[in-house]
Amino acid sequence: MTTHERAPASLSLWRTAEAVRFGWREYAANYPPAATAFATVPKGVLQIVFFTVLGGVVAGPDHRQYAFLGGLVIALSTTNTVNVINVPFGDKYHATFWRIRTGDMPVAAVLYARAVPYLAVGFGLFLVEAAIAAALLGMSDLALRVLPWLPLFALMACGYALLGLAAATLTIAKRADVLAPNLLGYLTMLCSGAFLPPNQVGWIDAIGSVLPVRHGLAAVRAGMAGRPWLTEALLELAICLVAAVLGLLAVTVQTRRATRHGHDDFA
Repeated sequence: MTTHERAPASLSLWRTAEAVRFGWREYAANYPPAATAFATVPKGVLQIVFFTVLGGVVAGPDHRQYAFLGGLVIALSTTNTVNVINVPFGDKYHATFWRIRTGDMPVAAVLYARAVPYLAVGFGLFLVEAAIAAALLGMSDLALRVLPWLPLFALMACGYALLGLAAATLTIAKRADVLAPNLLGYLTMLCSGAFLPPNQVGWIDAIGSVLPVRHGLAAVRAGMAGRPWLTEALLELAICLVAAVLGLLAVTVQTRRATRHGHDDFA
């Protein structure tokens, strides 16, 4: 059966699956297993250990749990999830965006489908890093208590990845494609509540309230402490959905710009 002989729903699913499969091959080419094992994993482990130890030194032993959870989200977002920005980067550097925007599958659907393996592998690496860091810190009991809240960590990863894709896609033709995701990473470290508790600096709280991670992390901390957490989780979900819409708008702007000027805007 050729692609044109498939039913519309079946054809869409097949195209999406092929885009995901290509994303996996793309990830494997960009991040070979050896490079991942000897670069990404140690970096994530050291981030978690650093934030936890620093929290204990600065604020006392009672702050170690707070800092450990913050270190987890920093490693999840700025070390693992951030790799999804390589999806639009690849199209820019290899001048292949025109093939996507002239195809039958929506451009945003292709980019998001190719990003799935990056997100899935990044989350898997995060679990490995968290387990190793917890063992090194003697906090494996705390790590086990985090397990029921992994869906919230997955939601935070999705929101961060979607916003990162939107930022990279929107700025990629302005040669700010590296600056924008890195700026997002530093804002996340500063404003997510990972290390600095809320209600300390007003403008930091204001910025963090509209970025991914902050509300999800607050929900995890509240849930683990036996406090109400659903409102914060829903706010995190709302930010994730807004980030997805921003990504769609960024792709639309770049596609129309490329069509209007008659050249590949990602090149």
